[in-house]
Amino acid sequence: MKPCLKDTYYKKSLARMSLLRILTNSSTSHSRRGFTLLETTIVSAFMGFLAVLISTTWSAFIRPTAVVAQRCRVAQEANLAVASLTRDLAGSLADNQTGTKAKFQVVGRMQPDNSQLRLCFDGGTTPNGTADWADPDTVITYYVDSNQLIRWDEIAGTTFTVAKDVDNLYVEDLGSGEVNIRLTFHFRSITQTYNLIARDP
Repeated sequence: MKPCLKDTYYKKSLARMSLLRILTNSSTSHSRRGFTLLETTIVSAFMGFLAVLISTTWSAFIRPTAVVAQRCRVAQEANLAVASLTRDLAGSLADNQTGTKAKFQVVGRMQPDNSQLRLCFDGGTTPNGTADWADPDTVITYYVDSNQLIRWDEIAGTTFTVAKDVDNLYVEDLGSGEVNIRLTFHFRSITQTYNLIARDP
C-alpha cells in the first residue's frame, strides 16, 4: 500500500518545523552570550576618558571658584574685626554716649597674656583722666572664644560677636604708645593673618 500524498506532506512539514525549532533555539542561545574582551576594553577606555574630563573640569573651573569664595569670606570677617577695633582705638568709646568731651576717652590699655586687648574709657560725672578699670569707667575687652572675636563690655556685662572664623588673637605692646594686634583667620583651606598697628591717642 502506497503512502498517501497527504501523509508525506504532513511528515515533511513536521521535519521542517523541527528544523526551524532547532535553528531558532540555537540562534537564541547564541544571542545570550556575554561581553567580548574588545567591548570591555572600549568601555573601560571610554570611562577613563570621562573621568579625566570631569577631573579637568573640576580643577579648571569649580575648585578655583570655591577658593575665591573662601578668600572673600576671610576678607569680609577681617574687615569687620578691623572696623570694630579701629572705632574703639580711635580715642573715645564707639558706643552712642552723651556727656562732656573728656568723658569716655581712652585712658588705659592692657594686653593680658598677649591674648586679649583691654581698653579703659573714662567715665563718671567728673572724669578723672585715669584708668580705674572699674565703674564708673567703661572697660572693653577683645578676646577669641570658639573661633569668634568677642567684644565684651565688662561693666555692662554684654558681649558682641565682632567676627567669625578667627583662629588666634595676639596683642603685643611695641612701646612708645604703640600696640600690634595680630589676627589669624582660618576658613576651610584658607588661613590668613592680618596685623594692625595702633597708637594710643
